[in-house]
Amino acid sequence: MTKKYWTIDNLGEFEIRDLEREDKNFSWQKFWDGELDAYNYMYKENFNHYVSDDNGCDYERYGCHIKEGDVVLDIGANIGLFANRALDRGASKVICFEPMSMTFECLNRNVNDKVITYKNAVGGNSGYDTFIIHTDFTNLGGGTTNNQDLQSTNKKIIHQENVFKVGINDIFSLYNKSIDFMKIDIEGGEVEVLGHITDDNLNSLRCLAAEFHKTYNEFNEFQDKFWDRMMRLGFRGYILYHGSDDGLLRTLNFWKE
Repeated sequence: MTKKYWTIDNLGEFEIRDLEREDKNFSWQKFWDGELDAYNYMYKENFNHYVSDDNGCDYERYGCHIKEGDVVLDIGANIGLFANRALDRGASKVICFEPMSMTFECLNRNVNDKVITYKNAVGGNSGYDTFIIHTDFTNLGGGTTNNQDLQSTNKKIIHQENVFKVGINDIFSLYNKSIDFMKIDIEGGEVEVLGHITDDNLNSLRCLAAEFHKTYNEFNEFQDKFWDRMMRLGFRGYILYHGSDDGLLRTLNFWKE
């Protein structure tokens, strides 16, 4: 049976949608022209992607994939599409962090009791920060701070919340380094999180999938240093640059053999 998902429409109302059915009519041109929205994009990248040897999911590529019984950490869980992907792949537990209230409500409606949800952001250290949404409510999964995503500058802010951020290393302590697969997609906040996570905690993972957002000129230097760090820790990796040659969006997959 097709699974339907609770979403938020562009006016900020809850709406249930058959994203699998909508995906049958997906094209990148329709997305770029505004006929399709962020939810259609997210469904595509989680369930029907098939680019550069992924298995339908942009976060699973080459040796970076979810195995039966894995404990999965989903940072930037949105409405739960990746969490459901992980469950379909046989994850025994998915630990989700999502900071925005309405998106978090959808997340809780869209997952089962194998999923643990936290209405928090994740950062380098614990503390409060203000998260914003720009453009329209269908972008509610794109919660970010002005410090994280400089691309939000001069865009219409439609919603903001004061959110508690949990330190990344505190999560690994709480779950006693039992996490197998970590996915992170937090609209520029990956710099703070991956800049603070310890080598010991990184080394406890089998796989890491991270969406990177080039939000400032020196970003490539951060990426290069993080790549070198993962190679030093014994991971293999692959970088997929999305879209145009400017490489503003890219997915980094890392895995241990």
